[in-house]
Amino acid sequence: MNAKIKVIQKRNNSTEIVISGELTIYSAMELYQQHLQAIKLKELVIIKLAAVSEIDTAGMQLLVLLFKEILNQEVDSILHSVSPIIMDYAALFNLEHYFPTPTTKGEK
Repeated sequence: MNAKIKVIQKRNNSTEIVISGELTIYSAMELYQQHLQAIKLKELVIIKLAAVSEIDTAGMQLLVLLFKEILNQEVDSILHSVSPIIMDYAALFNLEHYFPTPTTKGEK
């Protein structure tokens, strides 16, 4: 299953981004060009990644790019959920700081 992304601009001045499926080299560029390249974020971004079933380096790059864009636009964000496959991949490449869990959030 190719990756799917939903970007929902909510009335409560938040943006919800839901990514699911296989976030790999075969879909990452298309998702970036169609959904994230010129994204305008509201005051709060809620990110849901629980349904990502596969990820590779291109998918991780896309997620890191998304997090950097959130920083660039100076909006608050909540990482609502992350799939175990993303956490395993993040640990492999020492990128866990991009995916804080409720127990590690805010720790330095």
